[in-house]
Amino acid sequence: MTVTSMGTESSIGAWRFTLRGAELADLAYDGEPVLRAIRFVTRDHDWRTADDTVLARTQPSGTGTGGRLRIEASSRYDGTEVLRYVLEVTVDGPTLHVDAVATTTAPFRRNRIGLVVLHPPTLAGVPFTARHPSGSVTESAFPTWIAPHQPATDLSGLDWSTGRVALTLDLAGDVFETEDQRNWTDASFKTYSTPLSEPFPVALDAGSVVHQSLTLRATTDDRPGGTASPAPDLAFLDGPAPTTVVAPPPTLQLLAASAPAAARPTDVRPAAVPLDVPVLVEPVLGDPNVRAVLASARRDAGGGPLDVRFVTEDPDLLRAAIDDVLDSGAVVRIGAFDPTTHVTTPALQQALRDAAASVGDLEVVAGTRAHFTELNRTVDLFRDWDGPLTFSVTPQMHDRSPEQVTESIRMQRWVVRSASRLAAGRALHVGPVTLRPRFNAVATSARPSVTDATIEAGYGPQFVPDATDPEQHSPAARAWFAAAVEALTVPGVASITLAEAWGPRGGRWVPRKRQIPADGRRESVALADQTNVSGGRRRS
Repeated sequence: MTVTSMGTESSIGAWRFTLRGAELADLAYDGEPVLRAIRFVTRDHDWRTADDTVLARTQPSGTGTGGRLRIEASSRYDGTEVLRYVLEVTVDGPTLHVDAVATTTAPFRRNRIGLVVLHPPTLAGVPFTARHPSGSVTESAFPTWIAPHQPATDLSGLDWSTGRVALTLDLAGDVFETEDQRNWTDASFKTYSTPLSEPFPVALDAGSVVHQSLTLRATTDDRPGGTASPAPDLAFLDGPAPTTVVAPPPTLQLLAASAPAAARPTDVRPAAVPLDVPVLVEPVLGDPNVRAVLASARRDAGGGPLDVRFVTEDPDLLRAAIDDVLDSGAVVRIGAFDPTTHVTTPALQQALRDAAASVGDLEVVAGTRAHFTELNRTVDLFRDWDGPLTFSVTPQMHDRSPEQVTESIRMQRWVVRSASRLAAGRALHVGPVTLRPRFNAVATSARPSVTDATIEAGYGPQFVPDATDPEQHSPAARAWFAAAVEALTVPGVASITLAEAWGPRGGRWVPRKRQIPADGRRESVALADQTNVSGGRRRS
């Protein structure tokens, strides 16, 4: 989450863009913003995005309305190069063409390699025409509410308009599709290859070649109204119409620390954790360290209550674990998630209902321990669930640029509004809210087995690659978390869980309870403008 270069402003003819590493960002034509970015992305068998290094990049050159740009880059995982690629960018008047050729330099398993186009979220509600390899077309629109599944598939091209510019995008070298990246709080719709319907991962030998291209054509209409579609009404993001009902503020919670035990503060209860702040803990049933994880969380809570979210697929094991944890101290609520799908299956939902009925006053929660994406895609599983729902938030699933981390704040407002719509009156428990993903929700590799019954070396996120943001304790991070609380504080949100109580993924701040204004509108999130924070690596 270190501050990185904002890029170099460049232009060829009427096209303007920012060069950020190997990508073209913030593209505009004739002064009108048209795309968030064009980039080349490599993703391995666990959907990790490679670290890209620019090896050579020419300055944009040309005269009049045309010109060229060449970028050579290397893609690496854990320091090992797996691929090199070249982007040839050619501008001819209103046409921008990108030709990408990539060659693997080492064997590896990939889920996706290729060009990515990021569309701005302001296109929500704007019509588009999807063109398919068969020659057929489909009329649709960029979704207003966050779409659980791809709004466009089997693509060879897209046509849409933004502002006074009509755009035609032709795609070659693979079949493409478009997804709604707001599911992960990214400020974009993404058109990419290869379709998710194709099998993955795919083993590649060294010397494998990927060749793709895209052609973007722009047409301006300066007449009043022009060719552009009307801007959608997104006022719903700021809240409902004024009302005299004052919603209770959400409870702010912290996540139990997963750092090595030796790093624990000397205080029994870390100073960062006020006495009335619940601590959320996620024990994995079947692991030998469950008791140690719960005991550590109890120490973090210092006599305060726990919010316990078990990870298991076994309803019987869950019922026994619930009885044990209720006997060990104060518990504010209980949840459970399948370790593979990361959602509360119907069988787990029934076990939670049975436990609540047996205890009498136990609050239980269901949903997903992963991104809003998983709740959005599986909401039908919860049609018979009348209790609270939950999902997590992290800004750096796909992209670690400063722009992504900052812009995720407004997307969090979009996500929580969409979640509230799905909840249909049920309460929402949002979080944990973490700068980096605390586990890989989309990995195809098996989860490493746990053999240590202690947590002396830490547990969970402590062993997840890239889970720790190096700027976790910076002023910018504190500002970002404060802005996230503002963005996620809407009527219906009962609690917001922030980062870990202490350690490298902890926060050195005291959560403060927030009031929701009577009209439900958000307070200022101006602090987000100061959160120029990221680790610099882009993930799409």
